[in-house]
Amino acid sequence: ECDWSSDVCSSDLDAASNAATPVSNTSITYDSVAPTISSVSSTATNGSYNAGQSITVTVNFSEAVTVTGGPRIQLETGTTDQYATYSSGSGTNTLSFTYTVQAGDTNSDLDYVATNSLGLNSGTINDAAGNAATLTLASPGNANSLGANKNIVIDTTAPTVSSVSSTATNGSYNAGQSITVTVTFSKSVTVTGSPRILLETGTTDQYATYSSGSGTTTLSFTY
Repeated sequence: ECDWSSDVCSSDLDAASNAATPVSNTSITYDSVAPTISSVSSTATNGSYNAGQSITVTVNFSEAVTVTGGPRIQLETGTTDQYATYSSGSGTNTLSFTYTVQAGDTNSDLDYVATNSLGLNSGTINDAAGNAATLTLASPGNANSLGANKNIVIDTTAPTVSSVSSTATNGSYNAGQSITVTVTFSKSVTVTGSPRILLETGTTDQYATYSSGSGTTTLSFTY
């Protein structure tokens, strides 16, 4: 092509007379919207958990996020609040955090402490465009919170025996008669096998063997 007014010409050919390849238009998308948290839940089944057991807490975002470092969520676990620490999910919209129950932890419906309980802990949670995620959680107990979505009980307090009695009336009992001994605990207990109580019965001590009550606070033993 030539601009005759200036006597300048240009060519779409290289030195070897190869024609230039046309360049198509490029589409550029700008993303300035920060990811937000949709809900918090858990892969753990509803029920009671004891010291040493692990619970996975899941945090769902509005879009895929990438994680660096060790973000964590502070959980309401009684006298000492524990943390669920990031474990997996980078590159997706669901991040997993692991909490291992510690001795002394307690909560009748596990939840995080507050709306700001998810902290970066010197890490990052960003989307593909580099926007830092907004880490505000639903209020504890409200819709989309861990407590609302799951019913997880943290109980590390061992049951204790409150009292021992019997359903038998006061009086004398002869050979062949049965006596039910009842043991009351501080909370419901579950029985496996055949626990028994050694009774003082003279020259040869006899046993009252477990007969019923599993899942309640009172167990019955038959002598």
